[in-house]
Amino acid sequence: MSAHKAPKSLIIGAAGAVGKRLSAALTRAGTEVVAADRMEFMPSTVRAVASVSVGGVDVRDEDALARLFEEHADENTAVWNLASPLSVETALSPEVAQEVVIGGMQNVLAAMKGVGCRRICFTDSIGSFGSTSPRDDVAASWLVANPAQDPGSDYGVQKRACRELLAEWAKEGGDPRIAVLPGVLHSEPVWGNGTTEYALDALLCASRGQPFGCPVALDTTLPMVFVDDLMTGLVALQTAAEAELHEPERLYCLPGLSFTPRQLFHEIRQHLPRFETTLALDANMDKFASLWPDSLSAAEALRDLDYEPQVTLPRVVASVLNAHSGRRMTSRAAFRGIDTCESGRINDYMLERFVRKHLVRGREKLGGLQRRQDMVADIVREAMVAMDLDSDGVVSLDDFLEWSRVHNLETLVDDRADMFYDKARARVRYTL
Repeated sequence: MSAHKAPKSLIIGAAGAVGKRLSAALTRAGTEVVAADRMEFMPSTVRAVASVSVGGVDVRDEDALARLFEEHADENTAVWNLASPLSVETALSPEVAQEVVIGGMQNVLAAMKGVGCRRICFTDSIGSFGSTSPRDDVAASWLVANPAQDPGSDYGVQKRACRELLAEWAKEGGDPRIAVLPGVLHSEPVWGNGTTEYALDALLCASRGQPFGCPVALDTTLPMVFVDDLMTGLVALQTAAEAELHEPERLYCLPGLSFTPRQLFHEIRQHLPRFETTLALDANMDKFASLWPDSLSAAEALRDLDYEPQVTLPRVVASVLNAHSGRRMTSRAAFRGIDTCESGRINDYMLERFVRKHLVRGREKLGGLQRRQDMVADIVREAMVAMDLDSDGVVSLDDFLEWSRVHNLETLVDDRADMFYDKARARVRYTL
């Protein structure tokens, strides 16, 4: 009797904010994950959870996608196409966004057809709704019933084009599933340039004791979802049996919670009473915020996917503030571990001692061909340039804390060591 084979998912855009978490969530659910992204070297957070990581795959490159599918997918593979700029990014570069979103989807579907894949999951957005949509409790089926409505942005038009491509895919025997997402809230250290990301920017400023200029009107209600709830919904969407999906074109809103900037700031002040805000309207962001619904319907996802959000606004605020505070404390401790003489700054000599100690660990790879200690000089040089934000030859605590908001020194060292190792291994294969 043959052993049970785990289901497989191929995630395109796996290094993004949603992609990283989805890779981990599907792995926990017992799925074999193939993580792909246009980044040449996949971050360690993805490599740690994915069965296979493939960098350097741009959805605009039809040949690269075809190779990816030929090597890592078959008729039983579920595909996630997450390659898409956010709303403000699309407004700034609509031509590039069109190549990625629409051209990328066409290329993905062609690659799927080449290996017989049927199931593709796609993340649509509240950006697909325009000013004529209902304001409260709006269902994704409204988009199907009103295909000619004006979403009011290139972002929404491009998402609609992808839905049309997937509707044709279904007619050809495919199995498309679409999640209509509100703004995604999370405790990660970095995010993109979207409208609903104002909430994440506000929480970061609050955690630093800095004032925040709000880019949308204070009483504008926007639907959001915390990433923990979102992952539950996305996994449910992928794994549901086809017979259980009753919504037109298999479009499902995945709601979480709705709030205004004023309500968010009130909750932040329960933790940080001195948090200061001003109104600093951004034309693009305020425009999008006024177009989109106030809340999304939960009934359809509950009925067909057994999905129901659990996270409240107080929990979101507490989780994100705690994450930012914890990162700053960890970064301060890391700085003190390198600055052993307590000078308040790091130079290349101090950093070299840290890197050598971190790399040794008794792990030498490729025998004498590639010793981990041989990498120290290059890693120290790169790290000093990256962390020395004012280019004065030393890294102050402020430099280090700002750099560490997005990066992690130990992760950088491990990633660069693995990158050198992979290149050395490739050279060995080439010479054999």
